[in-house]
Amino acid sequence: GIECFSSMIFIIPVVFILQYIVFKQHNFNKFIAVFIFACYLIAVFSVTGTPTFQTLKLNFSFNFVPLIDILNSPISYIINTVLNIFLFMPMGFLLPSIWQEYRSIKKIAFIGFAMSTIIEISQIFTFRATDVDDLITNTLGAVLGYCIGKIISFKLPLKISATDKNISIKYEPIIIFVIIFLISFFLQPFVSNTIWDIVLSSQLYEIIK
Repeated sequence: GIECFSSMIFIIPVVFILQYIVFKQHNFNKFIAVFIFACYLIAVFSVTGTPTFQTLKLNFSFNFVPLIDILNSPISYIINTVLNIFLFMPMGFLLPSIWQEYRSIKKIAFIGFAMSTIIEISQIFTFRATDVDDLITNTLGAVLGYCIGKIISFKLPLKISATDKNISIKYEPIIIFVIIFLISFFLQPFVSNTIWDIVLSSQLYEIIK
């Protein structure tokens, strides 16, 4: 929670600048929707353990053989597979809901695969292993999210105007992805370390400990 919050405090100004100044989209509903998407990306980076500049550590641990881990620990493998699928399902739903440009299963599959690839490559610099099964299940999750979204016509609780000519900007979600990744890498450690110092030095922590 602290790790996610440490990145989220930067999201509101970033999304505001992108929406109202860079892309000139004066649509409050779109602002809220993009904010939700950005928060989702932060959660993904937090859960998958993407590195920060303070935690860089080379770890050449790879698995290029699909399904090999199911032989070693079937239950853990199934649980991990299900969690990976659920983790990327919101992406398959949110992208087409916010940007009409991405209402294509091929684009969603590509973006799901590309984003998962970036995360897996970044895990070379963490304590986690780079696993081909994660690429497969993450991409599958994005595709399933797209299929569910298509059934309900990609409707969000917020009504985003479909008549706004500027609402579908081809590279907007990619730009957001890069910015959120950079925030998580460079800025999040400073805030999270400060919060942890406050928490660990508080009397409440001493009582709980």
